[in-house]
Amino acid sequence: MREIWEFWAAVLANRGCGLVFVNKEGLIMTINGRATEFLGYGEYDLRCRKLTEVFPETRLAEVLTTGQEVSATLELGGRGVFTEYFPFRGSGEMEGVVILLSEDRSHQRQPLLDLYEKLLDDLPLKLVVVDAAGRVVTLNRNYVDLLGIDPVEATGRPVREVIPFTMLPQVLEKGKPCFSLGVYGGQDLLVSEYPVLGEHCRVVGAVGKAITQAEALNMHLEDFIEGFRLLEGKLHFYREELKQLYSSRNLFDRIIGESPPMRTLKKMMERVARGDANILLTGESGTGKELVAEAIHRAGPRGGEPLIKINCTAIPENLLEAELFGYEEGAFTGAVRGGKPGKFELANGGTIFLDEIGDMPLSMQPKLLRVIQERCFERVGGRKTIKVDVRIISATNQELEKLVEEGRFRLDLYYRLAVITLSIPPLRQRREDIHLLATAVLEQLQNRYGPIVKGISPGVLEAFTAYSWPGNVRELENVLEHAFNFVEPGEEVIEMRHLPPRFREGASRREGRELKDIVEQAEEAAVREALIAAEGNKQEAARLLGIHPSGLYQKLKKYGITEKGGRG
Repeated sequence: MREIWEFWAAVLANRGCGLVFVNKEGLIMTINGRATEFLGYGEYDLRCRKLTEVFPETRLAEVLTTGQEVSATLELGGRGVFTEYFPFRGSGEMEGVVILLSEDRSHQRQPLLDLYEKLLDDLPLKLVVVDAAGRVVTLNRNYVDLLGIDPVEATGRPVREVIPFTMLPQVLEKGKPCFSLGVYGGQDLLVSEYPVLGEHCRVVGAVGKAITQAEALNMHLEDFIEGFRLLEGKLHFYREELKQLYSSRNLFDRIIGESPPMRTLKKMMERVARGDANILLTGESGTGKELVAEAIHRAGPRGGEPLIKINCTAIPENLLEAELFGYEEGAFTGAVRGGKPGKFELANGGTIFLDEIGDMPLSMQPKLLRVIQERCFERVGGRKTIKVDVRIISATNQELEKLVEEGRFRLDLYYRLAVITLSIPPLRQRREDIHLLATAVLEQLQNRYGPIVKGISPGVLEAFTAYSWPGNVRELENVLEHAFNFVEPGEEVIEMRHLPPRFREGASRREGRELKDIVEQAEEAAVREALIAAEGNKQEAARLLGIHPSGLYQKLKKYGITEKGGRG
């Protein structure tokens, strides 16, 4: 089903229409490039993120609650965008919501009708949809072939005139599903039919499924796999188009920065993106490790496959295993019926991004190591071994080597994760990029709030350059968004008075050179000289400095110094 949605997402994008398919938990399962443009996220991969995080104005909750179609015109990125929400029902219950976005509302409905018709045709069943009065709304190709009827003539007729053996009139009357046997053209049929419920549980239509007994007996897993292979064939063309699109754009342009450290980082990213080795991203909080991981994934051979993200600190320890590896039905109290796939299954063929890997519980580390080494695992409560092919990109703002010394991180796991290590420099080490970053953030805010602010005053830019930015790029975004909300009507430029008080106080303390700055600069120079003298040997460098090795690690992290004394 996911492949079909992606196919139609590409088709609708070519028509200038954005498509988002959200599951009943509110997670984005499919989204095309046109929709990300409307939402102001460019080429970001929004799959598996909460829709409300990237589209706060959404009326998704209303649709999920009422089960009714909703439409609205919203101001997105300074332009009016017409949005329509359509509940999507599978086995009698809502499975999600289809959202269409377009600047031309006249072209919305027909693509959706085409989409649903195509979905019905691609499913390996005979399907019919009727309205509340029992009239045929649509038949899929498989049913048409069985009945030998013109689908145009069938549309609008009472369903019993088209399908003599159907029980749909009784389903509509009683509002309950019905399972029966039918015979047509000498073939025995297994038939399941169920009502479609609208607001206040009112029956608004019904759906019928049928399959011949011969098909049911012969239908094995291999048949379904073959069916999906056929669908993949239909997707081949648009996949190649996407590949060309990605190759024609420099994905690393999204990583803003022209300073020497950033140029070096981008070159390394381009090189490692071509391979398949696991990557460890290190750097302070707020430096953009997730954005770097996304760019590497998209530029690599797995770029057309899922990028699944998980924050190791955001999930309780007792739930982390189930989140990573999934679970079977009945594995624990509260487990959903039928079980649930984990992040590694969802990432199969693609990349999994493990953020804050340094906080992964010690009890989970051997299980992660096994997946990396053997490329297989079992769900919680399951016995079946599941094989996966994933690339792992992990990130941390901690010194993993120090955690290894303290017994809080496995050395063998560290070596498996850190086949390649990329260090993201903090903002204070690339001050040349601050102006570029501030301009880019301002453009994003203009797209979100409207072009009420035209620029940033020279005094603010000067203060930005002098500031140490302990929160890095994330703090810069926070400061500018705060200022955006405090610009008075008629004002078009961000001034110092618009900035948060904490920033103004921090900037004023840095006017002139404080003794602390001088001491830190001298300390940084001493550490670099010791590392050079020790030829990168940290134990020897610590001895030369007369400090404990753990203290040296802290200073290396503080100043972003590599083993040889250069910048990370």
